[in-house]
Amino acid sequence: MPDSNPTLILAPMRGITTMFYRQAFVRHFQGLDVEMAPFISTVSAERINPKLLKDVLPENNSGLPLIPQVIGNKADDFVQMNIALHGLGYDEVNWNMGCPHKPIRKKRRGSGLLPYPDTVDAILDQVCERSPCRISVKVRLGVSDKSELMKLIPVLNKYPLSEVIVHPRTAEQMYDGTVDLDAFEEAYSALERPVCYNGDINSLAFYQTVKTRFPAIDRFMLGRGLLANPFLCEVIKAGNPKTDNAVQRIADFHEDVLSSYAGYLDGDHPVLGKMKEFWTYQATYLSNGRKMFKKLKKTERLNTYKAIVSEFLAEAEWTA
Repeated sequence: MPDSNPTLILAPMRGITTMFYRQAFVRHFQGLDVEMAPFISTVSAERINPKLLKDVLPENNSGLPLIPQVIGNKADDFVQMNIALHGLGYDEVNWNMGCPHKPIRKKRRGSGLLPYPDTVDAILDQVCERSPCRISVKVRLGVSDKSELMKLIPVLNKYPLSEVIVHPRTAEQMYDGTVDLDAFEEAYSALERPVCYNGDINSLAFYQTVKTRFPAIDRFMLGRGLLANPFLCEVIKAGNPKTDNAVQRIADFHEDVLSSYAGYLDGDHPVLGKMKEFWTYQATYLSNGRKMFKKLKKTERLNTYKAIVSEFLAEAEWTA
């Protein structure tokens, strides 16, 4: 049976799900309900540099509701950023306590905060009192110890968080292995705030597995699975994995993203950098995608890049 009710949220993927990607995505695909922007780092400054906020300026939004995400570990800086974002019209900000990358977590930012519930408590105490925006959080199970989230949950339950987004892996796992649905169930049962599921939703079948096991959950965040298969929201909401004209729709989407970056960035190299990141995921379900991506990685001129993409897409089949 199709499930038309879930709220499907685009995960924040730094460097990839920029305003240009989000704008193009909404022009070419249906079914997505909400977007979360890649994290903005808090800063200790009297005035926030407008460049930090460019990606979330309302005039650059896709038309879907957007939730900005903030990463940091100082309450004053967090509050200051929330005030700036509220000034742009946002009423909710997400606190990133899930970023698994080692340089981030070594500074006790992102998932590096998970082993320190007292620090999180002190920050939330100030932010929830002083912020003009509602606060949600995005978390993992821990850095290396799955019990770290369980020790943090009593702190999270103290505050009026609008949502807790749980990715059931540890930070050290990065994206390796499989998600731990048993650990997710334990956390979900203990949390007293609304919960959003995030992790490995890369097919209708896996979405249905999660939904069947946790029928009360109606918010799902899609990241790598949606980037690889941008039809996934449509598939989930229709309950049907069949996609018509898939390769042509991918070609049109690609052209839209490429055109936006080419009009914004100066020179072939930065544009190619962005588009090679695009194909990191988008080539996954093209029958010749791996071979195409291998050629694209060596490309240094935009004209050569365009010719390779055109050649491969003309022969590609969609395999999702």
